[in-house]
Amino acid sequence: MVVVGCALTVPGPALARPPVVVAAGDIACGGDPCKSQRRTARLIGRIDPRVVLPLGDIQYPDGALHDFRSSYAPTWGRFKRRTFPTPGNHEYHTAHAAGYFAYFGARAHRSSGGNYAFELGRWHVLSINSGDGPPNDGTLRWVRRNLARNDDRCELAYWHHPRFSSGSRHGDHHGMRPLWEVLYRAGVDVALAGHEHNYERFGLLGPAGSKKADGIRGFVVGTGGAALYPLPSHGMHGSQRRIDDHHGVLRLDLRRAGYEWRFVSVGRRVLDRGRQRCHT
Repeated sequence: MVVVGCALTVPGPALARPPVVVAAGDIACGGDPCKSQRRTARLIGRIDPRVVLPLGDIQYPDGALHDFRSSYAPTWGRFKRRTFPTPGNHEYHTAHAAGYFAYFGARAHRSSGGNYAFELGRWHVLSINSGDGPPNDGTLRWVRRNLARNDDRCELAYWHHPRFSSGSRHGDHHGMRPLWEVLYRAGVDVALAGHEHNYERFGLLGPAGSKKADGIRGFVVGTGGAALYPLPSHGMHGSQRRIDDHHGVLRLDLRRAGYEWRFVSVGRRVLDRGRQRCHT
């Protein structure tokens, strides 16, 4: 993967409320949209966020362009102008994720290998491509350089394969540890991923999974529409909340010096919530 640093600022008026982000991965069925992806799309419309983050495996089964157009487009695609995607492994079932890059166009940042960064309020946000494998040395160098320029901001990173997961289908992705190490050293506050079709929130963790006061809070949000996977009643070390029976989205209110999270189900119930100050 060739990496070229990309950065942009999300336009929008100065608002009294902090920027609102919604995120989820593992979204759209092939062919006609399935009921669950329609319901998560309606939920996004009700929340009306500034930014939408699809966390990979955006279109099943193979990320083909015709499926994006027939299934994703009439649901989550309604928010395309405020969407900042990252690809998953299913996008790469089509050679070179061609359907994904064609559908999202400039927003997918093909020229930089699908990696890019943007500013959102007082937050610095990175989208990192793990769809075709763990980030390579070039990607890690780009992440390191990018974060070195943003020491005074709260920081959020997102990709598809979770570093930590209690899930029985996929579980931890140890290949993501080098990325977590780079993010941890840079003081990143929040990491989002999908891949496991459930919701899980972790405490502040270092690269090896130990609790750290300056660690990264990870969320797994694979609840965008695809069939859900069961989670064990007792999660791995550091797991604080697990939900495997509700589709929904993670809502993040990105405040100047911290963030508030809510996992909102398609029934509009808030099933998990909390707040945390940034490390800066």
